[in-house]
Amino acid sequence: MPTTTLNIRMDADLKQSVDEVAKSIGLTSAAAFNVFARQFVANRGFPFAVVTPAPSEIEFTEEMDRIYSDMRQGQYSIHALIED
Repeated sequence: MPTTTLNIRMDADLKQSVDEVAKSIGLTSAAAFNVFARQFVANRGFPFAVVTPAPSEIEFTEEMDRIYSDMRQGQYSIHALIED
């Protein structure tokens, strides 16, 4: 089967992490991306859930405290709260 080259841009730290994890399981990063691509095609989409992680209780509380403080100082309008 003929091959082709795929060039992608990613954060340098992420690339290093991908290389390290792939190496730790005996693969190159190119081989790991080939595995991903085959699974992407086989699943007709991502082979895992792609979701926004929910904030922890502490993160949520801190954000609500920040918003409440801003509201008390007049820095939030009702419109801003609805749009966020």
